[in-house]
Amino acid sequence: MNNKTRYENSLFYQIQACSKCFSLLFEQLFKQMNFEISATEHLFLIVVEDLKKCCQRDVAKIILKDRASTGKLAQSLEKKGLIKISLETKSNRPVKMLELTSKGKKLTNKISNLLKPIVIKLQKKYTNEFLEEMRTGLIDFRQNVEKIIKTNI
Repeated sequence: MNNKTRYENSLFYQIQACSKCFSLLFEQLFKQMNFEISATEHLFLIVVEDLKKCCQRDVAKIILKDRASTGKLAQSLEKKGLIKISLETKSNRPVKMLELTSKGKKLTNKISNLLKPIVIKLQKKYTNEFLEEMRTGLIDFRQNVEKIIKTNI
């Protein structure tokens, strides 16, 4: 007999629990491996690297943080010499643009290479087809939920 509540058996709970587990896993890994930055900062750097030159709002949308938190992260990473922040004008408005420095690129690559075996080990338990089906299913599910909510990002 299943002793779990209806909520614990729901898809919503499983998605949230999975997300929480990933966050905890990467927090633990970053502490254990003594990286110079947090998992969130690493995610921030990866997004900036992928987007090349972007504004804080672009990053905020992707990492699911509000603009104030993203601004604090950007300032912290700039102080560490990992990103460069420049002021540019976009549609007659001043916008802070972010760019990865060479130091930021080196650190991001180093961390990604150290984490890769762990990610591969996790993924080996599943077929590529299953992982892709899950990924596309979650994207579709998220997009349907997004249609009925408003975000502050």
